[in-house]
Amino acid sequence: MRHFDSIIRAGTIVDGTGAPSFKGDLGISAGRIAAVAPKLAGTADEVIDAAGKIVAPGHVTQHCHYDAQLFWDPYCSNSGEHGVTTVLNANCGFSVAPVRKADQERTMMMLETTEQIPVEYQKAAMPWDWETFPDFMRTLEQLPKGVNVMTYLPLNPLLIYVMGVEGAKTRRPTKQEIAEMHRLINEAMDAGAAGVSMSVMGEEGNSHLDYDGTPMPTDLLHDDDTVEICRALADRGEGLIQVLSQIAIFGNFEISEKLARMAKGSGARVIHNAVLTNDAMPEMSQKDIEWLTRLRAEGLDISGAALINRGWVEAGITELDTAGGQMKGVRRIIACQTDEEVIKLLKDPGYVSDFVQEYSKQGPANGAAGLEGMTIIDVGGVKELAPYLDKTLGEAAEERGQHVVATLAEFGWKSNLGLQLKSMPFAANDPTIPVSLLRCPAIAPGVSDGGAHTQAFSNGHYGTELLIWLVRDETLMTIEEMHHQLALKVARTIQLDDRGALLPGFAADILIYDLDALYLDTSRHEVVHDMPNNSWRRKPKSGGYDRILVNGVTTHIGDKPTGDTPGRVLRVTTDFSARRPVAAE
Repeated sequence: MRHFDSIIRAGTIVDGTGAPSFKGDLGISAGRIAAVAPKLAGTADEVIDAAGKIVAPGHVTQHCHYDAQLFWDPYCSNSGEHGVTTVLNANCGFSVAPVRKADQERTMMMLETTEQIPVEYQKAAMPWDWETFPDFMRTLEQLPKGVNVMTYLPLNPLLIYVMGVEGAKTRRPTKQEIAEMHRLINEAMDAGAAGVSMSVMGEEGNSHLDYDGTPMPTDLLHDDDTVEICRALADRGEGLIQVLSQIAIFGNFEISEKLARMAKGSGARVIHNAVLTNDAMPEMSQKDIEWLTRLRAEGLDISGAALINRGWVEAGITELDTAGGQMKGVRRIIACQTDEEVIKLLKDPGYVSDFVQEYSKQGPANGAAGLEGMTIIDVGGVKELAPYLDKTLGEAAEERGQHVVATLAEFGWKSNLGLQLKSMPFAANDPTIPVSLLRCPAIAPGVSDGGAHTQAFSNGHYGTELLIWLVRDETLMTIEEMHHQLALKVARTIQLDDRGALLPGFAADILIYDLDALYLDTSRHEVVHDMPNNSWRRKPKSGGYDRILVNGVTTHIGDKPTGDTPGRVLRVTTDFSARRPVAAE
């Protein structure tokens, strides 16, 4: 009789392929699925009773920023407890390698202003025992991990490593510098990088700003240089080119198309970010579908990464870039170096007038559904403003006969920056819009931004919300369809070939849960003190998974971590270093 490490018995098997579910058993050996059958004969060291439960593949997240958080949290909360078993880090061109010692502080400041990962967290947790990308990968391999981890080579540190900060921001790279970048890209991919990542949003409407308010190096790149740098992947014949080139009406999606045309037929794939939804602009989603479908029909290997769950932001006026960083008026606040500078700016009639004019032109593209819908949740204890608690900024502005921007500025300085706001959802409430995106083969979910902006929101629960919203509540998708979207579709999009499905030979990344037991409280985030130096973050009250397994080992029971860390560094690229000739000295 066959013996397994574990057998999951009597569950409803939703295998991730989209095939009909069935009642059955699943056997695990050496971290992989060894057998799946309606009735599995055999013994096991551990038998898990899944009667009345769904047994499904773990969610795969293709866009997150747990690069720093992994150094203090092996489970990448709030992703790990929400069924995410694989994450792909270093998106948008931001991470921590390659970095020379002299640039470490500058790199941490970049991460703080772009992804809101405080420098104090990074200093407290990261050993900085690396310089090159292969050095970093060796450190990553040794870290305890409760999830599987993939990572890009981020182009902002790469540009600075080759050209210096000033050079990367003020001039185009030389041919020799591009050649050196190609060498370092190959070196990184030999070491396990999934490819390269970048933000190429330009200056207008870009929320990724340096600590001094200036754009990041990749956002200043000439399109031709972006294409030439990424040609290293086409020449290599593999890997992913993750490019943030579009946020609603902002950005330059044409660079994604240029990259896809350059890489056509090479084996390299472009991951276009970000496909978004907005109730006020339903045509935006349809245009993305038509554009990506047309490019794929031409033989271009390009996929869209979609953020479609209805998360929300809770933030003070100095953190509004999380919800509305596309606006210059918000970016001017963020560029202030002290609270006194912020208050002075908010009191400036000229600033308020400029911001009003800018806001009036941009309509529904203003951040998370606009300032009007933001609810006032704290006023810093100021009695004059207390009557406006739980009202929206739009309602307060109407009562006061002001433009909403003027109300924002006045409440901001009168509260001594104690004003706190809760945004409307940053995605469409109309469930037919995300469903139409998911049913497009060229678009995959799995965008959470997890690990970033943690004092404003956490979004690792996106899979839980989509199961509750689109499957259980709206019944617009079947459980089989949704688990295919959350697992295998994303896995194949990022070129993983052995995860995302419950099939023999696949890794045993598994969820066991009752759909009716999943929950998500959208009223307010809870504040938890589990960050470095006992600092805090926001996350929604949500969960409901009975058990989560990574590589066949249970990492969570009843939403709580077990202490086991079976996660691995995953790679989708080949180590060609042994075949590459060594340059003569």
